[in-house]
Amino acid sequence: MTIQTSIASTPLLNVQGLTKRYGPRIGCVDVSFDLYPGEVLGIVGESGSGKSTLLSCLAGHQRPDLGQISYDGRDVL
Repeated sequence: MTIQTSIASTPLLNVQGLTKRYGPRIGCVDVSFDLYPGEVLGIVGESGSGKSTLLSCLAGHQRPDLGQISYDGRDVL
């Protein structure tokens, strides 16, 4: 039995330089990553490290102050 897998050449989700501030406080700063189809990504960190802020920005619940998000090759931010 032969199992073929193909690796996509472009990421499904591309995040570059995502930054969110709350006045003088930093929610997350300069977050960048690529997520390819079939990959699993974990977001880990200490309490207050910006995990929820990052996910809120990715979901569109909050607007980041800086950065770019593209999904399936289309800019969404």
